[in-house]
Amino acid sequence: MRRIFSTLSVLALLQGCSTHTTSPSGCEANFHTEGSLITGKRFSTSASLPKTSSDLAFKRLYTLLARDGYYIQSTDEKKGIISSYQNVNLSNKRAPLNAIVEKEGMGSRVSLVFVAAAGIYTPEAGASNEFCRIINEVEVSQ
Repeated sequence: MRRIFSTLSVLALLQGCSTHTTSPSGCEANFHTEGSLITGKRFSTSASLPKTSSDLAFKRLYTLLARDGYYIQSTDEKKGIISSYQNVNLSNKRAPLNAIVEKEGMGSRVSLVFVAAAGIYTPEAGASNEFCRIINEVEVSQ
């Protein structure tokens, strides 16, 4: 029985990998999660945007976050830092999303860190999809 469960688990994992598209920027490959529902979770990723300058990436990211309902707490364009948050539904808690945009060659590198407080459930797939959506929009925005 244990062997069957292990085989099914591996097949499910492989099936997920075969249908999951990978981003050329590496967003999915660089996605990491730390912590738990009890201690709080930290989600992070980064991706290179070789065709998008750091100045343009910063402006696009700022606009995108504001448009998507993130509250911009502070920014430092010179350092490439954006600190933002979203309110957690049915709670007085905030979920911070911090971003760093760095110059990388002729392009840029965007790093995102999202923290869900203890007791706040955030699915990894949802966080990964949101991060990669944001980064992809920064890369292809006109």
